Amino acid sequence: MHSRSRLVLSTALGFLTVGSFACSSSPGTATGSGGSTASHSGGQTGAGGTSSSGGQTSAGGTSGSGGKVGTGGVSSTGGSTVSGSGGSATGGTTAQSSGGRSGSGGTSATGGSTSSGGQPGTGGESLSGGRTGSGGTPGTGGAAGCSPGRDAGPATGGAGGGTASDGGGSTPAGQSAGCGKTSTITSSQYNNGKPISITVNSSQRRYILQIPANYSNTTPYKFILAVHELNGNDVEMYKQNYYGLLPLSKDTVIFAAPNGVNGSTPCSGTGSGDSGCGWPSGNNNMQLMDAVVKQVTDNFCVDMNHIYATGWSYGASMSYEIGCERPLGGPTATATWGVRAVANYSVAQMSGSCKPSTSYPVAYYLSHGTHDSVLGYSGGVTLAQNWATADGCTWVTPTSVSSGTHVCTKFSGCKAGYPVEFCSFNGDHTPYPDSGNESSSWGPQEVWTFLSQF
Repeated sequence: MHSRSRLVLSTALGFLTVGSFACSSSPGTATGSGGSTASHSGGQTGAGGTSSSGGQTSAGGTSGSGGKVGTGGVSSTGGSTVSGSGGSATGGTTAQSSGGRSGSGGTSATGGSTSSGGQPGTGGESLSGGRTGSGGTPGTGGAAGCSPGRDAGPATGGAGGGTASDGGGSTPAGQSAGCGKTSTITSSQYNNGKPISITVNSSQRRYILQIPANYSNTTPYKFILAVHELNGNDVEMYKQNYYGLLPLSKDTVIFAAPNGVNGSTPCSGTGSGDSGCGWPSGNNNMQLMDAVVKQVTDNFCVDMNHIYATGWSYGASMSYEIGCERPLGGPTATATWGVRAVANYSVAQMSGSCKPSTSYPVAYYLSHGTHDSVLGYSGGVTLAQNWATADGCTWVTPTSVSSGTHVCTKFSGCKAGYPVEFCSFNGDHTPYPDSGNESSSWGPQEVWTFLSQF
């Protein structure tokens, strides 16, 4: 799979830039000492947090110009591609837009207050509608914000109190609308690698779903979006146990693997992997994430404060973007969800995408090989610095592995509950450092330990 993917990837990588660096086939040379280092296994699963009662409502919002109208997100003209597995970078285009991300209604709270819409910003984020609550009034529409190069869509007005799906705020704080309900997604549709069809802006997309064997609709479960690489697909994620996290989760997590597009056409391959399948901008990919999360949380009991995104290569770039555009508690257009943490393997940033929010932190994990022949090591260090800065950490160049298999740097001074960790490993472009196989790599355990903090 990996060698085949490199051939296709070599034609796609040039559409990708990372801050001030271009995706290069040359390995980076970032070295230095930094925060404390550790490599470990195991870890205790953190107890779910609480949130204010009621659900999220969104208010009107301005869609970015030039973009394709979707359900939230931001507009883009042009687009970019990023890497998948293998290959080398070539030239490409840079996405740009004059629009941005529409503000949302904010999170509902008991007796909350209202807030007027923010002013539009170019490439930035603006707060939008105020917090609504029981008997409260909805916030007014927000203005456009970050980020260019993604899908755009107008925000729709929301009503006070409760989420749109439960209609009256009856769901306990932090629990999804699916808690206490019988799912309309039947057992024949999940835990078997069969894709579930879902409509996104009149386009038929799909995803694969995994539900705990001991599922109870009164227990809020953590939820992980596993995003595949270039030339991958949802079937591959299923067969790889969602980057090796499924056996470690021990029936405490719901997993979903969204499926990408080939150009502008939804991928339809039924085998493990699909040539050309990825996450180019301007193709409703963020809206696909919104739709998958809504369908799953409407049908199953999810802890809305513990949703995560993870991915490798192109999938890492897409999940990086999810963390940027869908931070938990942040202004997210029409979306009513956000991620608590993101775990990336061998990442580069999508061209023109926004930086992580300093107002709405997201915990961040990244592993990157010092000999990565597809996405340069130094570029991964740069993106880790973006998150460390946003999360208030004290930045130092993370330790680069010089002997042994890997070394992990945990940055100090981060905002409470929002750690940033960078793992340097002696290897190439892979989500499974050292062995290249999810069952024998240290990578999945390190990620699971990181996510289990929350």
